[in-house]
Amino acid sequence: MAPHELPTSSPDSPAYRLLQDSDWVHAGLAVDAPAEMRTALTMILDCPEPLWMSWGPDHRFYFNDAFMPWLGSKLDGAMASPLQVVWHDVWDDVNEAIADAMAGKHRSFKNLRVFMDRDGTSRETFWTFSYSPIRRVGGEVGGILCVVSDQTEFVLERDQRTRLVEAISEEARHAQAELLKAREQLRQSQKLEAIGQLTGGVAHDFNNLLQVISGSVDMLRYGGTADERQSRYIEAIGSAADRATSLVSHLLSFSRRQTLSPEVFDLCEGLKGLADIIRTLVGARITLELDIPEQPLHVLLDKTQLDTALINIAVNARDAIEGHGQVRISIRKVDTMRSIRFAEPLKGSFAAVSVSDTGAGIEEAVLTQVFDPFFTTKGVGEGTGLGLSQVFGFVKQSEGEVDVTSTVGEGSTFTLYLPLTHKTPAAVANGDAQPLPGAQGINVLVVEDNVDVAEFAVGALRELGYGVFLAHDASEALHELAQNPAHYDVVFSDVVMPGMSGLEMAKGLRERFPSLGVVLTSGYSELLAREPGHGFTVLRKPYTLAELSAAIRPASAARWTNALGVASPATWRGPR
Repeated sequence: MAPHELPTSSPDSPAYRLLQDSDWVHAGLAVDAPAEMRTALTMILDCPEPLWMSWGPDHRFYFNDAFMPWLGSKLDGAMASPLQVVWHDVWDDVNEAIADAMAGKHRSFKNLRVFMDRDGTSRETFWTFSYSPIRRVGGEVGGILCVVSDQTEFVLERDQRTRLVEAISEEARHAQAELLKAREQLRQSQKLEAIGQLTGGVAHDFNNLLQVISGSVDMLRYGGTADERQSRYIEAIGSAADRATSLVSHLLSFSRRQTLSPEVFDLCEGLKGLADIIRTLVGARITLELDIPEQPLHVLLDKTQLDTALINIAVNARDAIEGHGQVRISIRKVDTMRSIRFAEPLKGSFAAVSVSDTGAGIEEAVLTQVFDPFFTTKGVGEGTGLGLSQVFGFVKQSEGEVDVTSTVGEGSTFTLYLPLTHKTPAAVANGDAQPLPGAQGINVLVVEDNVDVAEFAVGALRELGYGVFLAHDASEALHELAQNPAHYDVVFSDVVMPGMSGLEMAKGLRERFPSLGVVLTSGYSELLAREPGHGFTVLRKPYTLAELSAAIRPASAARWTNALGVASPATWRGPR
């Protein structure tokens, strides 16, 4: 091997041939090249990635095959020539960084904008590169190594797309206004599918469970016999029941257009509270899995809008799964975010809420349109196309981001990036329980088909001093009233029951026993929603002891006002 030749594995490569034909080799300078330089030069010639190096005080320039295409018209005579001669057009932009590297400091740049001579024309280019010093055995810097990539095409394409997104025309703004108007018009006629399913059986059954929990807590509070440790547990149960009650209330209020507002809450606890609703929504054929961290993640968001967004995604996941499948919801904290849809990455800490399914997946051509209002792949009458646009709008208004990835045949993943807050949820003050007025001399006929709720209602009324008889449905109640018409002051009845509903029974009682007080109770009922002018007192589940007493006593007083013309207490006939 000649003294100027290198032990490279690619002696036939174009860059190696240029090196052998260079003035540096022909002038005999290669013979005296130090071992460190020859080692570094061999390394870049053997590397498949674009690399170049310079050596010595005159910065002689060496490069490999992968770097050659970027030289363009500079290629001729570039090998082993001084760096400032080859790159004279950008020398002012890079000489400081090169000097730092020769002084022993490394430097790196990402998407550095430089105007470069490209085949006789000055063009805007973008480069990502890193300079590192190459040290000799004694520790002094002999040259520099540069790892480089041309990002021009990527940056220009990204900037073009960003400009297109930002350049919203007057026509587009007008279309957006029309869209919002149309969405408002559709609000009453086309309820989102998830809300329609939730406001029926789920809300009713869930409120029955909450009635037993919160009502029992209320009775324990008024009992006043618990020690400090037991009181803490009672308050913890009550607080959880209150949050669950608030969730159901928000979901129902959404369809009634009630004003909603953001609040600070623990995202992890919020998802746990929503999980049972989503599990019911997706059905028994789909398994719901949760991956929720133990530590709280506080956010400042509109809870109802967040719940609606997750429900909308769950509905789409359910519809994408044929037969049996799986929906997985996970939460994780992230401190950095990548660019989504060519937008600048958001800064700060976020909670990433991911909803993944094992459905059919979304085709690439459709993926960019999934958040467009009124865009849907479902059949006519099967969807409004507003579900995912609600998700997008909610997240954007909350200063977050939403991303979607999908593989056809394997499933999709929607990820909501929601900003975390350092604020903590406001503490709910628990005042001392106030004594309730007595109810001696008042008899109540309770009509309730749910065993647990019936047991609570009977126990609560007896605790308050009422005389109580339980009927498990409307027919049993009517039979009891027929046998003992003068025995009862008030009928306290659930609305949704097998056979005759509580509302139907109440209408009949109003005709047969006009002086009998009637109080209805329900967590949610389409019957009441369809007849807002029914005229009966309605106690919403879950109710407290104070609310129960406040509803029953006026109804019992009304009986005697109707019958005698004056309010008079009933004669106590003893509990039944």
